[in-house]
Amino acid sequence: MDCGRFPVVAGVLATLVALQVAGCSAKSTVKPDGAAQSVVDVVSRQTGFHPTDVSCPSGVEAKVGQEFDCHFTGPEGKGYTAHMRITKVEGEQVVFDVKSRPS
Repeated sequence: MDCGRFPVVAGVLATLVALQVAGCSAKSTVKPDGAAQSVVDVVSRQTGFHPTDVSCPSGVEAKVGQEFDCHFTGPEGKGYTAHMRITKVEGEQVVFDVKSRPS
């Protein structure tokens, strides 16, 4: 029965460290592809499900407390949102808290 997968994916909460800061402008921003890979890594590790069609916004300032949403396709083709909150920035390393839920 697939019912067990839905609550697990919906309840994903993890902290992830990744190299994903673009520093070419006056303000450092999170790389959308790096944030998307973080979503794939967290959801896959926590649930065993490999999310598809992950998209994250561009132009997100890499600063502690910044929040943004990425979107992905989860089990049974349903849409999910991964809420990302930056908890630490050190050079090019960004630490996220990630929570996913059905969209």
